[in-house]
Amino acid sequence: MLPLGKSMKPLTRAALHSIVKGIFAGAAGKLRLRGDEYVARAAQLERASAHWLRHSAGSHMADGNLDLRLVRDNLGHASLTTTSLYLHADDDQRHRETEEKHRIDW
Repeated sequence: MLPLGKSMKPLTRAALHSIVKGIFAGAAGKLRLRGDEYVARAAQLERASAHWLRHSAGSHMADGNLDLRLVRDNLGHASLTTTSLYLHADDDQRHRETEEKHRIDW
């Protein structure tokens, strides 16, 4: 992680997690102030985490048709199998695109 502050010590994973959770908690608190119709959304926001952000970024890259190998490298995965969890294409779309782009024509 990046060194922050005067100590120049790297930010630990746990510290980053705490910072992100604190930001989400603060945003959820402000959302609740808007009224009862925002309570459910605020509760969802409080459950968000650094991992949720990471997964969202990976999903966004994959949904944007970024080569899955690049998504793997960006996320630091050792295997494409792990990275493939970030794909959210429905079965019909997957079958249609496979048929269009990988046709054997037997």
